[in-house]
Amino acid sequence: MTRTIFIIFISFSSVLLRAQEDWELVKDKNEIQVFTRSSENFNFKTFRAHVVLETSIHSFVAVLHDIENFKDWGYKVIDASVLKRIGDTLQIYYLEAKAPFPYKNRDGIYLNRFKWRPESNSLTVDIEVLDTYLEMKDKFVRVKGEGFWKVTVLPMGRIDITFQMQLDPGGNVPSWMANIFVDQSPYHTLLNLKSIIKKDKYLLQRFEFLD
Repeated sequence: MTRTIFIIFISFSSVLLRAQEDWELVKDKNEIQVFTRSSENFNFKTFRAHVVLETSIHSFVAVLHDIENFKDWGYKVIDASVLKRIGDTLQIYYLEAKAPFPYKNRDGIYLNRFKWRPESNSLTVDIEVLDTYLEMKDKFVRVKGEGFWKVTVLPMGRIDITFQMQLDPGGNVPSWMANIFVDQSPYHTLLNLKSIIKKDKYLLQRFEFLD
């Protein structure tokens, strides 16, 4: 019985180790780390980005709620608007993003669900891309995908942020080309977040669901 348990434990540990090794560190700059990994069932690489900031969980949520100003920090975002909001824990919004020439600009409809776990002092914001929520526009290509934000409150007024997305840019963008630049979006998004989250309008906000 003991030998069987030992074998199961070793096998489980090996699976976890392989899962961790799937992620490749592709950028480590300005205290931001970006990892990517490939998937057998998806042509485009998934990214995971990480940073630790000296701010509060309330300020982070305040930034995510300020949809109209996503263009100030979201990578290549040129316009954003709220479509639906239920309290402080669910929002649906529309984004337009600039694509490099000669490709059409992209648009997407995103649903965020905020889940606070007080036992671990952590917040998960699930991101679902609702590609059929609105009728498509001829001048844009609609993106598909899913992802999440994971934020953990640390001592000394800091938060640990992980941002992960698996995104299909749509259209005729070759996967090899998209994969070359997959680190740019999460890196610049977190780099801009580091700056914008310090604004007074975010520092002063509080959310009851985080208590």
